[in-house]
Amino acid sequence: MSFSIDEKTRSSSNFFGAKRIPDDFLLIIFGGSGDLAKRKLFPALANLLFKKQMPEKFKILAVGRKAMEVSDLLSMGKYTDEFKSHFQYLQTDYTPKGIAKLKHICEAVCKASGIAPNYLHYLAVPPEGYADLARALRDGGMVHRSRAKNWSRLVVEKPYGHDLDSAIDLDEELLSCFAEKQIYRIDHYLGKESVQNLLVFRFANSVFEPIWNHHYIDHVQINSSEFLGVEERADYFDKSGVLRDMVQNHLMQIFCLVTMEPPVNLSAESIRDEKVKVLRALRPIDPEADPPMAVRGQYGPGEVKGERVQGYRAEKGVAPSSSTETFVALRMNVDNLRWAGVPFYLRSGKRTGRKGTEVVITFKRLPNVLFNAHGQHMMSNRIVFKIQPQEAILLELTSKNPGQSFELSNTSMNFCYSDHFDTSADAYERLLLDAVLGDPTLFVRSDETELSWNFLDPLLKHWAENPAGRDFPNYTAGSDGPPEAVDIILPTDPPTHWLDFSKWDNVC
Repeated sequence: MSFSIDEKTRSSSNFFGAKRIPDDFLLIIFGGSGDLAKRKLFPALANLLFKKQMPEKFKILAVGRKAMEVSDLLSMGKYTDEFKSHFQYLQTDYTPKGIAKLKHICEAVCKASGIAPNYLHYLAVPPEGYADLARALRDGGMVHRSRAKNWSRLVVEKPYGHDLDSAIDLDEELLSCFAEKQIYRIDHYLGKESVQNLLVFRFANSVFEPIWNHHYIDHVQINSSEFLGVEERADYFDKSGVLRDMVQNHLMQIFCLVTMEPPVNLSAESIRDEKVKVLRALRPIDPEADPPMAVRGQYGPGEVKGERVQGYRAEKGVAPSSSTETFVALRMNVDNLRWAGVPFYLRSGKRTGRKGTEVVITFKRLPNVLFNAHGQHMMSNRIVFKIQPQEAILLELTSKNPGQSFELSNTSMNFCYSDHFDTSADAYERLLLDAVLGDPTLFVRSDETELSWNFLDPLLKHWAENPAGRDFPNYTAGSDGPPEAVDIILPTDPPTHWLDFSKWDNVC
C-alpha cells in the first residue's frame, strides 16, 4: 500500500515551491582547496546554477594556502564552462597581509564583474581557526555593518565548540566581529527534505497534530547507524566522539523538530524560538541514574558487509587505550505539558551492521478489548520517518485479512520521496541558497547551540573523569551496539525494546 501525490495540488502550490533568486553576491570559501569544498560545496553550487537558482551575476572565490590551478580544483566533478566562468582561486594565508590581498582581489572581482559587494564568507577550515579568521575579516574591512547598503554573512561548519565553555567563548569571539543575524551555523541535516518535512507532517495535517502528545504517544526512538568507522577522520574523531560528532548537532536538531510546539508563524525566529523552549525543558542527564540514562560503546574487530574490519583502537591515529565512544544511547525526557512521561530514546553508532537514520513514533496500545481481547497482541501503530539513505514516511496500522474470520495483520502505508519527487538535491544546495538569500530558518542560533552543550556537558565530564579502560571495546563491529544499550529502556507491559530498524531498509 502506498500514498499518492495529487499532481494538480503539487503543480499549483507555489508558496514554498517558487524559485527564489538571490541578489548578486561573491562567495568566498576559506579552505577552498579542501575536501569539503570539493565534495560538497562546488557540486551544490553547480547544481544551483544548472537549476537557474543563481543570479545572473555572481562569483565564487575559493581561497587556500596551496598553489593550485582551477582545473585541478574542479577535477573531482564534471563542471560546465558556464560554471567555471564564475569560479576563481586565490592562494593566500589568513594573516592581516593575506586578508588585505583578499580584500583587494574581492573589490577587483566585483568591479570587473559588475557585482555588488555582497560577501558570503564560508569557513570550510578546521574549527580552531574560526575565531582568528573572523577577527581577520573584521579588522581587514571585509565585514559590512548590519545597516550598510551591502551585506556580509558568515557560514560556520560544525563542530561549534568542544563543550559548553568553548561554545560560549566561540560565540563571544564571532559576535564581536559579526552580528548574530549575520552568522549562519550550518547543520547539513536540516537541509534534508525528509527532516524539513517533519514540520509539515506535524503542523499541516489535522489527523496528526491533535495526537502529537503524551496522551497518545508511548515513546519515540531516533536512530542513526553507519557502516563506516573513523576512516581518515581519526585525528578529529578521537578528540570528539559520537556524542559530540552526531548527537549534539544532528540528532538534537531532529529531536527539536519532533518535540517543538507550533510556532506562531513560519519566520526563522519563531521556529527557532520553539526549538529553544524544548531544549530548556529537557530533564538533566544523571550520569549515575539507575536504570541508566546514557550508555556508551566502542567497536572492536568484526565483520561489516562481508569484510573483516579492525577495532577502533587499532585504527590509524587512534590511541591504543582510547576511551572515545563510537556508540551512544540516551534516554531523554521533556518536562512540559505536551511530553510529560514520554521517553525519547536516541542511538547513534559507527561500524554497525546497517546504515540509516530514522525517527519512529510509537503510539499507545488500545485496551485489551474487542480485537485485542483474544490474544491478538498486535503491534503498536507507528509513524516512521526515514531520513537517509532512503527518504520515506511510513504509517503502520492494523487491518483485517480477507476471509470470514477477523484475522488481523499489520499493514504499512508507504510514501517514498523517490516515487514522486527528484530527491537528488544535496542538503548543501538548500542551505547555501538560504544563506545567500539571508534566510536563517534552517541554521542554528547561538542559544540553541549553548543549550545543547549545556544538556550534554555533565555526561561528557563524567565520561572524561571515568575513562572506559578495559570496558572497551564492548561491541563487535557489524552488530547493533553494546548489549548494555537495552538497559536505558524503561520497563513497560508489554516490554519496549530497541526496534529492528533494518526491516524498513528496502521499503522504497
